[in-house]
Amino acid sequence: MATPSSMPPALLSRRALLGGAVATLTAVGLTACGDTGERGGGKRGGTLTVGFDNEPTTLDPALSSAISSDRSVLNLFYDTLLRQERDGSFVPALAEKWTVEGTTVTFTLRDGVRFHDGTPFDAEAAAFNLRRVIDPATKSTKAGALKKLAAADAVDPRTLRLTLKAADPLLLVQLAHEPGMMASPTAVKAGDYGRKPVGTGPFVFDAWRSKVQLTGKRNTTYWRRAADGSALPRLDQVVFRFVTDTKVLRAEVTTGGVQLVRALPPEEFKQLAGNKQVVLEDIGVRRAYYVALNVTRAPFDDPKVREAFAMAVDRTGVGKAAAGGEFDLAPSFATSKDWFYDPSITPPPFDPAKAKAALGGAPVPITVVARRRAPDPTIAELLQSQLTAAGFAPKVEVLEAQTQLDRMRKQDFDATLLVIDIPRLDPSLSFDPYFASKGSNNWSGLTDTTLDGLLEKAVGSDDRAVRRQAYVDVQRRIVGENYWIFLHQPKSPLIHSAKLSGIVLNVDGQWRLDEAELAS
Repeated sequence: MATPSSMPPALLSRRALLGGAVATLTAVGLTACGDTGERGGGKRGGTLTVGFDNEPTTLDPALSSAISSDRSVLNLFYDTLLRQERDGSFVPALAEKWTVEGTTVTFTLRDGVRFHDGTPFDAEAAAFNLRRVIDPATKSTKAGALKKLAAADAVDPRTLRLTLKAADPLLLVQLAHEPGMMASPTAVKAGDYGRKPVGTGPFVFDAWRSKVQLTGKRNTTYWRRAADGSALPRLDQVVFRFVTDTKVLRAEVTTGGVQLVRALPPEEFKQLAGNKQVVLEDIGVRRAYYVALNVTRAPFDDPKVREAFAMAVDRTGVGKAAAGGEFDLAPSFATSKDWFYDPSITPPPFDPAKAKAALGGAPVPITVVARRRAPDPTIAELLQSQLTAAGFAPKVEVLEAQTQLDRMRKQDFDATLLVIDIPRLDPSLSFDPYFASKGSNNWSGLTDTTLDGLLEKAVGSDDRAVRRQAYVDVQRRIVGENYWIFLHQPKSPLIHSAKLSGIVLNVDGQWRLDEAELAS
């Protein structure tokens, strides 16, 4: 049995938060995690232009909703209390060290850090941010991530104390990402904060033109240093260009108009193979396409109709049409390499005749909502054809991203086609937001107490075997009830110019650009 002092940081922190052990982690140097390119000697300057297909709706991390893409933008402007490395372990960031004792977590904060507006980052500011997330008036999309936080208090300017309602094994994971991003209290109180972010991060917000581009300029007083002691960030400026046309994105990275692309579908990135000016790197990220069914109203409040929908869909055919041969099939958000993957979980087999018989008569009218972004409309049209052959009377609505999101939040849809990037930082972050009764992204309107119990069991244990079985049962329940229809998982390589190096990756493949640099 390992003792606390001999455990690696990730395991030590998780066990301490679960079992009431006393644990301390102290800063021993903060270096890059998950670097995908070799250093170019610390070259300084230049503008990195990013082709980004998923414009955020807000730059307020407490309100961000696109789990699989927003952080790549937010990381420009914000630091977190601690960082999670690609191997899952934790290293200091705005907090130099932390101590876990039962349900009390104490952070010693870094001295001398200031927000971009010149106001000091201290324990009061940190407590303000965490209280804001859990305050119901904020309506934070991250409130569920900190649901076990009872209080956040400033003991003194450099000491932050968190009091938990119960041990929380995922607290450090959450504080290393959006729930732990620190915003200037002064700026938040000034209003219109989602359009005017002020953090302590490597880049200072400059301008945002909706549907056009977002710009951040180098924070010349950034507190963090590279492993060799040199100042960060290395770039003068980062520009996110919002482009949803994948053919345009592929052309731009080919010609050098952009040096980094968030994602391209296989039919586009396959055309970049052999181009020595472009790097394609499979980092294990997949894009999981799915159809969420609204169970709060007819026709999908009927389990037989949901099952008929599942039998009507040819998942392999959809994958071939939308992703060529560059895709995997899986029963849920699990990838074939995940520790909670179970190949014995399978959806109903493709059987349009049986689906039609189950519907038993007149065509069932439904509307499938999709986003106006390739290849989503193509997938929606293919689903329309398959569903028609199985006895449905489907109509497709192709909407802008915000309109689709608004419809889902109001549960004003029958079926909606969506995609997320996987893996997530922890399986609970894949399943809880979407399938827990009070999940922030519970588009389907589920109130399944059995599923809630399984999710609680999975997140509440530190035993890998117990967690795996619980998540297998979670997936079996979701697939067995046909709440969602999981389609295919296209590969999603990291795509960037050969001149770009120093990209740092989170566990889930989202980026940090503080160490990025461009060769001349």
